[in-house]
Amino acid sequence: MSDTTELTLSASHAASAAAEKSVAALDTTQVYLVGVRAAGDVTKEVGPRRFLHAGPPIRLEDVPGPMRGALIGGLIFEGEAKDVAEAEAILDAGELELLPCHDAGALGAMAGVITPSMPVVVAKSTRHTTFSPLNEGTGGAVRYGSYDDETLARLRWMATDMAGVLDDAIQATDPIELADMVAEGLRRGDDCHNRLVATTASLIVRLAPALIASGRNRAAVAKTVAIMAGNGHFALPFAISAAKALTLAAADIADSPVVTTMSGNGREFGIRVSGLGDRWFLCPSPIGEPKLIPGGKMEDVNPTMGDSMISETAGFGAFAMSAAPAIMSFIGGTVEQGTRMVAEMRQICSGTSSRFLIPAEEHRGSPIGINVHRVRETGIAPMINNGLSHRLPGHGRIGAGVTRIPVEPFIEASRVLEATAAAR
Repeated sequence: MSDTTELTLSASHAASAAAEKSVAALDTTQVYLVGVRAAGDVTKEVGPRRFLHAGPPIRLEDVPGPMRGALIGGLIFEGEAKDVAEAEAILDAGELELLPCHDAGALGAMAGVITPSMPVVVAKSTRHTTFSPLNEGTGGAVRYGSYDDETLARLRWMATDMAGVLDDAIQATDPIELADMVAEGLRRGDDCHNRLVATTASLIVRLAPALIASGRNRAAVAKTVAIMAGNGHFALPFAISAAKALTLAAADIADSPVVTTMSGNGREFGIRVSGLGDRWFLCPSPIGEPKLIPGGKMEDVNPTMGDSMISETAGFGAFAMSAAPAIMSFIGGTVEQGTRMVAEMRQICSGTSSRFLIPAEEHRGSPIGINVHRVRETGIAPMINNGLSHRLPGHGRIGAGVTRIPVEPFIEASRVLEATAAAR
């Protein structure tokens, strides 16, 4: 046996042992709901003209249409600009600093813009605090690049009245463990990424006694509950805040080939790997096979963006689509296709969840721990199910679908891990 072969076997053993540690962290870490706060009260990484965004780093002049729309909305929402023209002037002058949400322990769906006053769901594990903005719904929303008066008025109300109502209810309720909430959602027919109808209902039930007993303005409480009940995606920030804490627990383990971040900024898609720290591995953002809203055209679809594919990184979303047959009507495809997709994803993962159980698969756990070496060996591209924005600012959501992520960044990360092990 040559020295090279011995080194390869040794490196393989180290990678396998490290992957087991990452999978154990994904599978056992507990994450508790803390409350709803203004983002500026949770992190110092946001401030006047300093916002967070989805995906890997991007220059202000390179942001795509939906993110530009979200930045315009954020500047007006924060009072940094009095109207669209003034907001655009700030952006064109380069007078806004941007930082990836992932660098602040945050998740931003779609454009992912987070400003200091935005209301965010806050979660906490033993070691990490994570957060994500309250979900505005699937119509006009800042995260889709909308900035009309109605959208901004709703966000202002959510940041004041609704945030206060929810935070009070959370503080008056027994602790909510969010990984368990996701697990229950999967048992009830959600995938907990693009279908969260049951999870949202479960959250309302958990908070109901405190909401009923709330000393807040009754009209504000009633409106809060109505918004929650009318938005099947309302539980998304609760689920992805948990997922971020799980993947952080699995991160920074030497030699581990387990993916800890998948994220897009609408131009580039990036991944991070446990054994390689905060280094991004990039490729052009894909579009996939979307199901468009009536009147939508493929030429108007912006490439994939957002941080919510932390769901798949943690072991749900598209990696548990066989738990959610109804989601196929939203993203397109058949129930059988969803089941086959999950089976395929098992081939590139290092483990199986003991708590994210899929009833339709005889309560088998979902695949967890995307392994870049297995992606490289099999050529199987990881997949996500995701919403899609119109490419122009202010036009909002245009559809949703299943998207395969190009294998190139996974292969590059695999090679770098190998080279790092060989250099020791």
